[in-house]
Amino acid sequence: MASALPESNISLTYTQPSSRPHLTHAPLPTLKHEELLVKIKAAAINPVDIQLWGNPVIGWLAGKKEKGIGRDYSGEVVAVGDGLKDKGTWEVGDEVFGLCNRPMAEGTFTQYLAINPGSEPVAKKPSTLSHHEAAAIPLVVLTAFACLDWLPSENQSPNSTRRVIVSGASGGVGMWCVQLAKKLYHCHVIGICSSRNADLVKGLGADEVIDYSSQDVAKTLLDARLGGRKYDLYIDCVGGTDMFNHWLDLLHTSAAYITIVGDKTSRTAMGGPLTYFTYPSQVLRHIRGYLFGPRYANIILYQKSELLEKVRELAEKGDVEVVVQDVVKGILDEEAYIEAWEKVEGYMIEGRVRGKIVVDIA
Repeated sequence: MASALPESNISLTYTQPSSRPHLTHAPLPTLKHEELLVKIKAAAINPVDIQLWGNPVIGWLAGKKEKGIGRDYSGEVVAVGDGLKDKGTWEVGDEVFGLCNRPMAEGTFTQYLAINPGSEPVAKKPSTLSHHEAAAIPLVVLTAFACLDWLPSENQSPNSTRRVIVSGASGGVGMWCVQLAKKLYHCHVIGICSSRNADLVKGLGADEVIDYSSQDVAKTLLDARLGGRKYDLYIDCVGGTDMFNHWLDLLHTSAAYITIVGDKTSRTAMGGPLTYFTYPSQVLRHIRGYLFGPRYANIILYQKSELLEKVRELAEKGDVEVVVQDVVKGILDEEAYIEAWEKVEGYMIEGRVRGKIVVDIA
């Protein structure tokens, strides 16, 4: 490694049952044969980070092991493993962004991170975006791709545009579902959000916006069925069960209802496919949908570098927008990190996030 690199690395970690994350000083990660050492410039905070460090089951499974916080990152390559040098794909000085999905190990709230491009999603950072903007992308966009993969290959009616509903359209994943559905899949998109975010969602490409605070969402969607034609995909980024009184009327049999949350409504409880165990009605819904339609699934993200490359191309053409609500600084400073972390935690638990919250590591 270059002599300019420091000997120690500062990370924000937690150990159950600690009530707050704490700073950890450790040696720099040891670079393996086909790894890159990345100096982190920015990282994003996601609901899953709050949910993981506060989850007693995860803490029990991991024992007293230090667990890192953060999944998204953007930074600069400062060292290249010997096994990657001859391939010429990566060089010191490359700016990269990616996903470090290691819930039981290192996180991205750290100064330096060793990553394996062969097993973890990583790509060159879009030249048109700052590190703060690039760090806000990986987890949510890879989740959005997983949601949109459930679009039926054929429309219910020939020569008609597929119609997608995005509930929680102003959130991190919802924003990317709206944009990708328009830019890559050429769908007609209906976004569900509050009135204060309606203009934002329209600006991202939504053809229609439903204000859940003043409109009956189910009735509005049912009334908007063109010629009685049902919808092709419902993406739930919020949770709950309210829509299941109407989903057979909203979706045709080849369509899908996809959720990234599940039936839960608590912001501090783990969502995703884990809720199949805590809300078994989802299992029955999944089986019924598989047999008779419309399909139902509680999904997690794809871990594919080529999808990040696709987003890089869109960003460099100016076809997508990254929304960063706030940049939090001081997270790795001994005196300032508690205040910074409480600010982040407050955003996530109270549901006041519009887009993403990014942490400045540099």
